[in-house]
Amino acid sequence: MSSAPRPFSGEAAAHAARAARLPLSPERLEIVGPTVELVYALIDLMDPVRLGETPPATAFDPRWSR
Repeated sequence: MSSAPRPFSGEAAAHAARAARLPLSPERLEIVGPTVELVYALIDLMDPVRLGETPPATAFDPRWSR
């Protein structure tokens, strides 16, 4: 995975807000965009973590065995 920053501003942020049905003003989108970029950057930091044979979280079965 590339370590290049993933921009999230302008039309991308506006589109995401519309898709989530969030009526955000342009001023609010200016705040949300950099915050989402920071979240993307933190997620990207996990790319080098080797998971080996760890199953994806969707395979987790929360039932207790008795």
